[in-house]
Amino acid sequence: MWKRAEKQCGRGECSMVTRKDIAQRAGVSVSVVSRALNNSGYVEEEKKRKILMIAEQMGYHPNPVAMSLMTQRTKQILFYCRELENAFNIEVYEGMLEVAKKHDYMVVVHGKLDFKSVRSIMVDGLILPSEKITDVYLKGAGKNYNLPVVSASYGDSISFVKSVPIVECDLWEGTRMVLQYLWDRGHRKIAMIMPYELENANARTCAYKEFMQYELREKMREYYFGISKRGLINDERVMNFMEEKIQDNITIPEDFFGKGMLAAEIFRERKCDATAALCFNDDMALGFYRGLKKLGYGIPEDVSIVGIDGIYARKYADLFLTSLKLNPRMQGARCMEVLLDVLQGKKVKYVTRIPLCVEEGESVRTIER
Repeated sequence: MWKRAEKQCGRGECSMVTRKDIAQRAGVSVSVVSRALNNSGYVEEEKKRKILMIAEQMGYHPNPVAMSLMTQRTKQILFYCRELENAFNIEVYEGMLEVAKKHDYMVVVHGKLDFKSVRSIMVDGLILPSEKITDVYLKGAGKNYNLPVVSASYGDSISFVKSVPIVECDLWEGTRMVLQYLWDRGHRKIAMIMPYELENANARTCAYKEFMQYELREKMREYYFGISKRGLINDERVMNFMEEKIQDNITIPEDFFGKGMLAAEIFRERKCDATAALCFNDDMALGFYRGLKKLGYGIPEDVSIVGIDGIYARKYADLFLTSLKLNPRMQGARCMEVLLDVLQGKKVKYVTRIPLCVEEGESVRTIER
C-alpha cells in the first residue's frame, strides 16, 4: 500500500504526488506508470520495479475515490448483520477480516438492517448472516439490484428466488452429531432448549425430533423447551422478551441468555428427569447453566449441558461448556473467499460446507450402563 505524501516545492508550497510526477522521474509515460501501479497491461519487469521503487520513495498514494471510479471497485465488502453483540457473529466477522486484509479489502459492518440503505452504500459485494435474512433481502431490496451476494447458511430449508452461493454449517447433521455424542455417553432422556416452538422448521428442531422420536415418543413435548410466545402461550414470563421479526427492516435481536435462564425455571417446574440438555446456541446454554446452578442443580452431576456454536466466550464461564463447534472464523473466511472469486469472475461452487465437530469441555458426564 502506497503511503500518502506531499511534493515539496521551492517556496515552501506543497501538493500531492501524482502519477505525472512519478513518470517524469522515471523517464516514462503516465500510461506506463498507470499500468505498473495497477498491475494491468504489459510493462517490462525492470522498468516496473523502477517505477514501484520511485513511487515508494516519493510516498505516492492514489486517491481512493478516483481509483474506485476508474476501476469500478471500492475495495469494500458489506457484512450486513443485525446481532453485533452476538459473539458468534463477531468471530465470523474476524474470519472475513483475515481474508480481506490479504486482498487489500475492507469489511464494513452494518447493524441497522434497513435493506433499502444497501443501494446507497459504495461496496463491491454483500455478505449476509443467514438464509432467512438472504431470502428477505432477495425478495425485497435485492430483487432488481445486481450486487454480488454470498450467504452464510445453517441447514434451514429455504429456496432463494435467485441463485446465491452459500457457505453452510449443516445444523441438521450437526445436531444429530451432538445427540449421538450424548447417546454414546449413556444419555437417553435428552432435553432440547430452543427459542422456538416444537412445530418450527429450524434444522436443529427437525433433527432432534427425528433422532429422539423412538425414545421419547408421545412424551417429546415434555422434554422440549420452546421458550417463545408461541411455545408458552399462557406464560407471562415469556412476554418480557423481544423476539426476532423478519421484515424489510430487521432490528430485534433475541435475548438467548435470558431465555436460557427462563428455561431452567421451567425445567424445574416440570420436574424434568432429563439427564442432558442440548441448547440452541452457546448463549442459551450459558443462560440455562446459570439458571440451573442458581436453582441448586449440579452441572454435569445432575444435568449435562451442550451448546451449539463453539464460541470462545464460553471459556470465560466457571465451567467450560461442551459445544458443537461451527468454526465461525472459518465460515467468515470462506464467505469472503467465495465473494472475492465471484468479483474476479471465477467459477464458484454454490455450496461450500464447513466441517463441524464436538468440542469437549466440562459440562457432560458419562452415565455407566
